[in-house]
Amino acid sequence: MTVQVELPCPKCKSTKMKFERAEIRETDIITCAACGHNLGTMASIREKMNKAYQQIKRPSAARKLQ
Repeated sequence: MTVQVELPCPKCKSTKMKFERAEIRETDIITCAACGHNLGTMASIREKMNKAYQQIKRPSAARKLQ
C-alpha cells in the first residue's frame, strides 16, 4: 500500500508524494509521485519547513512592534 502526502516538489511543483508504508516515520525517504525527485527524509523536510515558517513569522512580528 502506498500512502500519499501533499508537499510541494521543488523540481516539478507537484504536491503528491509517495511512501512505501502505511504509517509515515521520521526516517522515511520521501519521493515525488510525479517526477521521482527525492526530497529527503520526513525529519529533514519538517526541519526545513519549520525554519521557513520561523523566517516568515519574524518579519511580521517586527512590523507589529512599530
